[in-house]
Formats: sequence, structure tokens, C-alpha cells
Amino acid sequence: MINETETPEVIIGNPSLLQIGFSIMGFLFPSSIIFLICGSEWITNNDTETNLIWIIVFLFAFFAFGSLYMLFSSKRVTLTNTILTISYPLIFYKRNIAFEDVYKVRESKYSVQGSRDFSTFDIYSGNKIIIELYNSKKIVITSMEITNYTILAKNLKNITTSYFKLKSDSKNLKNTQGYGWLIFIIVLTFFLIFSLIQKKYFL
Repeated sequence: MINETETPEVIIGNPSLLQIGFSIMGFLFPSSIIFLICGSEWITNNDTETNLIWIIVFLFAFFAFGSLYMLFSSKRVTLTNTILTISYPLIFYKRNIAFEDVYKVRESKYSVQGSRDFSTFDIYSGNKIIIELYNSKKIVITSMEITNYTILAKNLKNITTSYFKLKSDSKNLKNTQGYGWLIFIIVLTFFLIFSLIQKKYFL
């Protein structure tokens, strides 16, 4: 933890439990439904019904692999007085970004939304930092996916200045949004997995 009265030599944003949790559950939940469908009597000899079931299975599989991709895209952001490093621990990849390669850094709102009865609601609402490079590439870091986002964001917005030096004179606000949904999905997923195990070994 960074002491606000000290000048830090490095600020680190690790992958957040919220992002990792949603990624893992986003893979396990649809995978459980796929196994449940494939092991049921919903697969019939009726071609029309069977084709519809396989379309549903494909959609769940698409969502599952999308969540797996999000998990492997988990970032670890390291900022010093001279360089920005973004690493992806699960794929053993690291990228160093020199400050002189950065064209602009801006912050905007970020949200994850759900829908019900033709209306949308926020599952998570926060911010994101967009780092634009001179080679026209962009790097996006959200408050949902890393820890220490508040301190990192404040410092990242100044890396294009000639007088840049790490500062920690701001409180790192912890956003607890989304954890209720995560707990709900965890309970639902384990209920599905338990049902699958019970169906296979006890029935």
C-alpha cells in the first residue's frame, strides 16, 4: 500500500478480483448450461428443434470463450518515473511503453450493463483510461480490471508532460460495485455444477 506522504518509486495495478471472478464465472456458468443441455433429452430427432438447441449451445459457447479471452487478457500495470509496463501474467507477455511514444491520455466513463424486460441497468459503473500512442494504437485500462486505479489514472494523465513525477496525493477509492452480481453468479454456477454431478453419479 502506498503512503500518501511519500513519493513512490513505482505504482502497481494488479488484476482485480472482480474482473477475474467475472471472467471465471463467465466461462463456468455457460459451460455448465452447455453440459446440462447436451446431457438432457432436449436433443431430439426433430431436426428443427435440434437445430434450435444447437444454436443456443453455440451462443453459450461463444460467451464462454469470450469470458476465457477476458481472463487471459487480465492486465498488470506498472508505472515508474520513466516507463509504463503492461503485462499479461497468464500469457507471459510484457510490453514496455516509453512516455515519448504516448500522444495523449484521457479518461472517460466505463460501465458494464445488463438487460431485462427491454430495459438496461448497470452491473458496474466506473472509469477507464485511454492511452493513445503515436502509432495510432490505443491501450484501455478500466477501473474494473485493476487495483489502484485512482492513483494510476491520476499519474497516467501526466506522463506526457516534461515534469512528470509519480505522486500519491490522492486516496485510492475502492469500488464495491458488481460484487453482489458476482456472488449471485457464483452461487448459481455452483448449483448448476452440483446438479450436473448429482445427475451423473447419483441418478
